[in-house]
Amino acid sequence: MTSSVSPSIGQPNVLVVLALYRPNPIYLMEQLTSIAAQRDVRLRLVAVVADTLSGPLFEEQALELGLDYEIVHWSHELDAVRAFEAGISQAIVVADQMSGEDPLIALCDQDDVWHPDRLKLGIERLNDSGAQLVHSDARLVDADGTTELKASMFSFERRHRRPGLRGLLYRNNITGMTLLMRMSVARVALPFPAQSGVHFYHDLWLGLVAQATGGVELIKEPLVDYRQHGGNVMGAVDRETGWLRGLRGARLNTMWLRRESASYALARYLAQSLQTRLLDAVEDGRLASDAVKARTLQPYLRRSGGGLKHAFDALRLLVTGHAGLARIAGGFFLVNSARTVWSVKKALGPSLDDVLAGFDKRLFSLSPGVSPQSPKLSDAKTKPAKDFTSLAETRKKPSWQMEFSTAAPALNILVPTLNPTEVFAGIVTAVDIGLGLATLGYNVRFIATDLPISSAVASRGFLLQRLSGDARATGAGDRVSLHCGIQQDTVPAHSGDLFLATAWWSAHIAHELISDNNLDQEQFYYLIQDFEPNFYPWGSEFADASASYELNFVPIFNTTLLRDYFALQGYGFAANDALAFHPAIDIDSYATNTRPGKSEGPRRLALYGRPEVARNMYPSAIEALAEFIEAEQLGPEDIELVSVGLAHAPVSLPRGLQLKSLGKLPYEQYPSYLCSVDLGLSLMYSPHPSHPPIEMAASGVRVVTNEFGPKVLSELTTAIFSANASTPSLVEALRKAWRAPPVTQSERNIDLSQLGLGQSEMLHMLSEEIGAKLPKSKDNE
Repeated sequence: MTSSVSPSIGQPNVLVVLALYRPNPIYLMEQLTSIAAQRDVRLRLVAVVADTLSGPLFEEQALELGLDYEIVHWSHELDAVRAFEAGISQAIVVADQMSGEDPLIALCDQDDVWHPDRLKLGIERLNDSGAQLVHSDARLVDADGTTELKASMFSFERRHRRPGLRGLLYRNNITGMTLLMRMSVARVALPFPAQSGVHFYHDLWLGLVAQATGGVELIKEPLVDYRQHGGNVMGAVDRETGWLRGLRGARLNTMWLRRESASYALARYLAQSLQTRLLDAVEDGRLASDAVKARTLQPYLRRSGGGLKHAFDALRLLVTGHAGLARIAGGFFLVNSARTVWSVKKALGPSLDDVLAGFDKRLFSLSPGVSPQSPKLSDAKTKPAKDFTSLAETRKKPSWQMEFSTAAPALNILVPTLNPTEVFAGIVTAVDIGLGLATLGYNVRFIATDLPISSAVASRGFLLQRLSGDARATGAGDRVSLHCGIQQDTVPAHSGDLFLATAWWSAHIAHELISDNNLDQEQFYYLIQDFEPNFYPWGSEFADASASYELNFVPIFNTTLLRDYFALQGYGFAANDALAFHPAIDIDSYATNTRPGKSEGPRRLALYGRPEVARNMYPSAIEALAEFIEAEQLGPEDIELVSVGLAHAPVSLPRGLQLKSLGKLPYEQYPSYLCSVDLGLSLMYSPHPSHPPIEMAASGVRVVTNEFGPKVLSELTTAIFSANASTPSLVEALRKAWRAPPVTQSERNIDLSQLGLGQSEMLHMLSEEIGAKLPKSKDNE
């Protein structure tokens, strides 16, 4: 939607991209007023309604101020990065519709205040310098918008004023709401590189593209007042002080290396993404080959080595007074070196002595059947005794102490990791349960038990993004806290805390914490999402997983099918009244998508292929595909074979066919892609119904899967063919599915209530269950 206000003629054009997310009306009005007051420029706002709700408020204020604008609406909420990506994309569309020289693009937050010459001075610097992007310092002000906290954000955060391309990857010095860039930067930068959660922000990526294609200029004067308040996505902090404070307790251990590796991995990912984007832009004509200046990225692009550049950077930064940046560059050097050492060690394999000893051991086992005693030589090396802790199972022991410092109890949800890139469906289910209970008024504490949190901001953003707008408005996010049991020596606690375990080892952790600390509630809750002993061969892990079902807990089953399987195994806690919920699959998001009309080309078969996950039966699936192809005499003109799930090498199959792996598809593309699939094969040798067969069927795909105990998914819809897990049965099911007519709409409308309660109903029942043990947060009363 575009307003009817006409801009002034004869002045530079600027498109101002504004992201709206539940803005404070007073702050937004002050921001828009400062935009309307810009001197010697004609501008148009491109407002992205990232919260799906704030369009009317923005329109009312923009019209009152006489601003020219258009609104970008979205069907679902967007985080800051995706909101600005959508806005810049629309700005490109607007630019393409305008005659004359390309307009410039400025980014804008919803609660800051621009100085009247913010755009004028930016345009002058762009013209004088020939740079691709300019940005400025900012004045840090309090929530009232007038009280000055710091005169310079650059000084306060000790930012490097001219970091260069490689330096931007140590720490970004560009604040998005101060930048002004040429349209050519936007044309190269979009789409932004993919990420799960938020690990980098849009201003860093835009700065990298600009620096590599013509340069970035800094205006040293503050041209924006940055309002510091409780709702900032990223607040201003004194990073140097934090580094010095953290240095005193720093230890060079595996946890430190992992944390540094996360930063190094992000830098390496962005560098390689930038290199690929620049090559693509040169190839398709968006950039001239001589316009690219990216040689300083080489340390991130080389297959091996490159660490010395980071070491020299660290020394240079330290000498020039940038100790915090020097620490980051030094960390990159150590991670790069560790990567090289690890690679060499893997390439060389075990030591020669170990290899020879292993070979001799095999020889002696053949004849005479026992190994001789080691020769008693004076110089013989004896191996030191192993400490028992290196052999014992440590996952089932809490690595933190409970610090009884909170005024009110909370529900502690134990999950292996809170890093967005490591979160799988099982953890998401636990996260959604915790967020749902926070929405209902309970304090919820998520605790990572296995892996350190790489980015607290990214992890918290990932969790809170899953809250609905209404839930956030009621303060649900304030009732959620994140902790890491292996990074923190202590975690806040209360004697009335409850625990929710999500895997067998976290069940042991919950049991021990309750016992050792004499907590008020002796039972914990156990989210059971599979029969976990069967993940392991008979041995210690099998025994420990089985033992977790003997502890004192209240079960919560992921589907009635799993509950029924436990009952068949003789577990008394799997009674008919035990809480069970169905998979959180949004059937409508699949069933309402329009499938393309029938084409003359080959039909597409999609395999849910995860070679590394034994229960997905990848070898059985490949064998069944091969026999199916031979039985139906299919060739490339008949069928196209793709694999989705985990990336793997292509597989040659009979009659000239090849299975091509697409890896993990982005969530946004997944539903629409399934509508291009005709036949599916998705196996899971487990009582838990995996999501892909149901998602495929709802998308109009005839899908073959296997039965397991009480799991017969064909009872949900005739679009699913359930078969015995043997190859002949799977081949027969594939042949039936191949010859079956197209899936009807009624077959796509799958009723999941057959598998248990819906998420909302389950949460309310769980709330009733825990309500007598755990009071709701006082701020919700």
